[in-house]
Amino acid sequence: MHWRRIFTLGLMGLVLAACATPEQKAARAAAEKAAEQKLKLDLAAQCDARTAELMQAQMQNPAFFSDPANAKIAEEYRQKVNLPIFRSCYKLAWDNYVSQIRLQQARDWAMQRRWDDDMNWMMFRPRWCRSTHNGRSYVYRC
Repeated sequence: MHWRRIFTLGLMGLVLAACATPEQKAARAAAEKAAEQKLKLDLAAQCDARTAELMQAQMQNPAFFSDPANAKIAEEYRQKVNLPIFRSCYKLAWDNYVSQIRLQQARDWAMQRRWDDDMNWMMFRPRWCRSTHNGRSYVYRC
């Protein structure tokens, strides 16, 4: 009976965690969008500060391109963003960012593997080793 209660409570917790109110979903989506925009601005700022300022103005104003008052700034934005040097720099910054993420992930995985290897002595599972003797390989319990 006890395991049923634990399973039911665990299942209810999983179902409730998957359910989110529309306000929570909207807040999460807004936070993700803000983080994405900040990343884009940071990458653009590595290449050209003025272009990053124009990108920020475009992100903050939904009517940036349609507003006649912004016509000159919008044209400058288009010219700056379409420069081949800016595009290649931005792509290089993006590739660098992705490489850093992958490197950190590999470091985390390696640390987890080391931690698992260090914790093997605490586990109640047999550890098997392989060796050879007179040209024959054999497996034994370490």
